[in-house]
Amino acid sequence: MDFLNNNVDEEYEAARRDRRAKMKEEKQKQAMKRAMLKKMIPLIAVGVCALALMITAIVWLIGKITSSPHRDSVEIMAAQVPEQIVQEEVPIEENEVEAMMIRGMPEIEVALPQMAEGYDVDYTNATSAISEEEVQSRYASLINATTGEAILSKNGRDRMYPASMTKVMTVLVACEHITDLNDEFEITIEDTDYAYIHDLSCAGFEAGEKVPVKDILYGAIMPSGGECCHALERYVAGDEDKFIEMMNDKAKELGLTGTHYTNSAGLYSDDHYTTLYDMSMVMKAAIENDLCRQILHKHIYVTKATEQHPEGLELSNWFQRRIEDKYTKTEVLGAKTGYVVQAGNCAVSYTVGDDGTVYICATGNAHSAWRAIYDHVSLYDKYVK
Repeated sequence: MDFLNNNVDEEYEAARRDRRAKMKEEKQKQAMKRAMLKKMIPLIAVGVCALALMITAIVWLIGKITSSPHRDSVEIMAAQVPEQIVQEEVPIEENEVEAMMIRGMPEIEVALPQMAEGYDVDYTNATSAISEEEVQSRYASLINATTGEAILSKNGRDRMYPASMTKVMTVLVACEHITDLNDEFEITIEDTDYAYIHDLSCAGFEAGEKVPVKDILYGAIMPSGGECCHALERYVAGDEDKFIEMMNDKAKELGLTGTHYTNSAGLYSDDHYTTLYDMSMVMKAAIENDLCRQILHKHIYVTKATEQHPEGLELSNWFQRRIEDKYTKTEVLGAKTGYVVQAGNCAVSYTVGDDGTVYICATGNAHSAWRAIYDHVSLYDKYVK
């Protein structure tokens, strides 16, 4: 019995020693951890401080880049510019504003000349003292557009048929309502048939051809394209009747009491008429429009390449090309011809004298296209200074 009790006591004591040894070992481990943590605390503190300093430096650098140096440099530069240059506003001329509003506006090759305000012609002192050899056209007038006075009149106030001189008004109205000259518009069979049925001159565009509106404008004036006039009616107004109404409204706006239109191409009609005085004032209004003035001036123009015309179409203003070596005193800056049987050969043109005077010449019912040109040459030679 004593033997058994001794064995139990020894086992108990051994277990107790074991537990004490483990407890001691665990306490030693915890002591080591605490000692290590005490050593790491300074290192952690140093790391946190370094990170804070780095963040502060980054914030300072960003502020340095985005704020004061740039503002200071701008202020310094502004201070170096003379006060009158900084504050001065350059005025924009009205015709320059008009040009900027039209996308694709061609370069201004012909400056806007100084002319009298309004569209009245003072014919009080107009002369008719010119021989039949000098001017054979039945109708003729020469206007000093700088003063608004008629210099010469040969039936200048009589009603006559304008033929394709009508297209000056057609293009003027179109120019006043077009804002994007690069806008492409499709020529239709309706446009080409219109020119074919009425035996009109053509620019040469084909049905289904998509061309910039700018090219259609040049096509209406330079080769007197009938298909172009019909296309402009559709593009600007949607149909022929509305566009003709716009043309007559423009005539009323200009105060032209001797003019009425029934079509945009200049086809003969008893109710389609004008006077040379009125025609001269239509030309004056066209000169005052930057875009119209450039179109009337062009001698040769090549349209944009299309599938139907890979090299474009070369358009010519034959009046301009024919008169340039016949009249050399000044340059004829713009012109439009016309012809129907009932009107004979017609033409309207303008030039500017050496003293800045603007002369607008209009003639009607000549027996040939060359005769119309020579009549303009005669009048310019005699009266332009």
